[in-house]
Amino acid sequence: MRMALAENPTGFAERVALTAILPLRDGDPSPPSPFVPTEAQPPADILRCAETLGIPWRRLLLAEIDTEQRLRRYVDRVDECPLASALTILSSSFLRSWRVRDRIESLACQARGGSVRGAVRQLRMAFRRLLGTGERDQAAFAQHLWFAYQRVLLLQRVSRAAARSHGTMAERLALTCARTGCAYDDAAWALCRHDASPRRGHRLEAAVQKVREEGFWIPRAESEARAFDQLRRVIRSSPHLGPGRSSRRRCESPIDAPRRVALPVDAV
Repeated sequence: MRMALAENPTGFAERVALTAILPLRDGDPSPPSPFVPTEAQPPADILRCAETLGIPWRRLLLAEIDTEQRLRRYVDRVDECPLASALTILSSSFLRSWRVRDRIESLACQARGGSVRGAVRQLRMAFRRLLGTGERDQAAFAQHLWFAYQRVLLLQRVSRAAARSHGTMAERLALTCARTGCAYDDAAWALCRHDASPRRGHRLEAAVQKVREEGFWIPRAESEARAFDQLRRVIRSSPHLGPGRSSRRRCESPIDAPRRVALPVDAV
């Protein structure tokens, strides 16, 4: 059978399927290996391979461009930028920069291979930035997630109100703003999105994507619905956003706490 295949070659897919079925013997040719692009390959071949593997190369490249522009905005020589400066400039998004990732990989190699103290110290600094440098930073990031969550809920309400609106564009804009109390830009976004794609199942996905584009951090998942669910779980489990926590802190504040005013004694 293998002789017949050699004499009468078939398509590439058929050869791969038959090679996978037949057992390998001594002297048999190795099965074809998958295409692994290199830097010497044309960009079109590399991007085609990335799309085949399901790699979101558009999102990754846009994130790389954004972080690189932010570094160049504050640092003259980005090639010589210290890791601590890059972590401060990029904040919690420093893993989106290829410069920072290469630096962390080099430090990890030094720490695991030679236990270099300086490398271990810088790695700990990087991971402390991911977790937050203190309770104040964690509380601020929790508030950031809370605002992102509320923003998604608002955009969903705006989308539902826009779908129920009727009349001219001006009347629909006024009605959507009146029902939800949203800004004019949010109402215009919801109406344009509804006219282009009126399907209800895409409201949450569109809202999450818009909130991400506005600069809010939302976890990544296989779908935007799961990402929003993860965001909700993080908010509910955060000790900085517990029910009644903010009200207790306001009451314990020496400025806002109610006090009895000392009145002068009236003379009889």
